[in-house]
Amino acid sequence: MFILAAALVLVLVAAGCTGSGPGSATPTPGTPAVADESVNETLRVFASEAQRSLDALDANASSAASALARTGLTGPGAEAVLLNLSRSGNYTNDAATFDTNGEIRAVMPEDYQFAVGANIGGSSNIQGALNGTPAMSPRINVVEGFRAVALSYPVLNSTGGVEGGVSAVFRPERLLAMPALHALDNGSHTLSAVQTDGTIIFDTNVRLIGQSILNESQYGTATDLAALAREIVATPSGAGSYRANATTGEVRGIAWQTVGLHGTDWRLVANQGR
Repeated sequence: MFILAAALVLVLVAAGCTGSGPGSATPTPGTPAVADESVNETLRVFASEAQRSLDALDANASSAASALARTGLTGPGAEAVLLNLSRSGNYTNDAATFDTNGEIRAVMPEDYQFAVGANIGGSSNIQGALNGTPAMSPRINVVEGFRAVALSYPVLNSTGGVEGGVSAVFRPERLLAMPALHALDNGSHTLSAVQTDGTIIFDTNVRLIGQSILNESQYGTATDLAALAREIVATPSGAGSYRANATTGEVRGIAWQTVGLHGTDWRLVANQGR
């Protein structure tokens, strides 16, 4: 457990939004029924704390959009708002404004000034904001030079039209690290977070981040686990079991729930201790 905790802390130190926010509906996770009740409890804490962190970031992004409606998209006032948003948590990397063409107009901290002028209008979260609704991207390659998730809000002008938007860039593996540590406590389960396309965005085994749970070749003869992977991405919540060892017949429980923001869902998965 000490090794696991240390690994997750390294994620917090070395790395660079979902939840329900203003105007969005909170997904209602199911209550998986598995033999090992500790799996359920671990998952409950993980999902609850993850949602809370995502909600906090979402509220900060919403407040930043309101402030930028007063300061404008550029200038000292806008930069102060962006710097504050970039400090929302140790998982938030930077924050930027963009105009109606999707061009970055300002960014903070100053280390990312090189991104000013880049066009990010092709990203789903930017398109959502320019259409007047907050949106969150999947894990993508951002212009700052790494893979991350971006949460965007529209910035309105004095007549209520969309002037542009604001985007907060964060690393999901960092955001989920502390909720995972709290959920695991002294337990021996494993935790992960998966996009609905199967991409792993967090795992207690950090080497798995970026891989897909839908790659059936990794499961070998464990066809039951491959089937569970397909079910996880297809359904908001559930539980099951799989044969972990063909020789001993060991069976392990697995359960999952959903957290999400503005239509983008993450599956949080708890796997019985290994």
